Amino acid sequence: RAMREEEILVSAEFDPRLPTYFMLQALLVLLISLFGAPLIPLWFIFGKAIHRRQYEAMGCDLTPRSLNVRTGFLFKVQKNIPLDKITDLAVNEGPVLRYLGLCSMRIETAGGGNGSTMGQAVLPGVVDALGFRDRVLDQRDAVARGIAPSASTDVVEDGVLVEIRDTLKNIESHLTSRS
Repeated sequence: RAMREEEILVSAEFDPRLPTYFMLQALLVLLISLFGAPLIPLWFIFGKAIHRRQYEAMGCDLTPRSLNVRTGFLFKVQKNIPLDKITDLAVNEGPVLRYLGLCSMRIETAGGGNGSTMGQAVLPGVVDALGFRDRVLDQRDAVARGIAPSASTDVVEDGVLVEIRDTLKNIESHLTSRS
């Protein structure tokens, strides 16, 4: 099922070297595991295509109210992370990422603590990760200050708050006319 359509303010771009990083990660796991080492030659044959598809399936869009993250081509994961729940966007560089000139961004949220994957997402290979992080945090702060649309936008669009306001004005006018 597709995510709800919203205006996209900016989309993360992923570095084309990311499939190489995925390949090195998988090869390292195969090398370390007792039963995986014999599969390394097969992984050299099939792994490149698998990691290319993995790379192509990745996406991250910033909307006025949330960060929409898509990963996986076989097991697809779509996360909609409300901006007002984001507590930090950490940018990390491990030795392999640094060797390839990449970094990884971890989105941490309220409710997603250490040891938990709830409310978190990891985005390796974001181009200009620091710039994207700053853009997301600026939008989060705008939502918190009430400058940008918040989660109540749907209610406003439905006219419910306008109706409540008009009813309160009507009650107020009746009360002041009785005084």
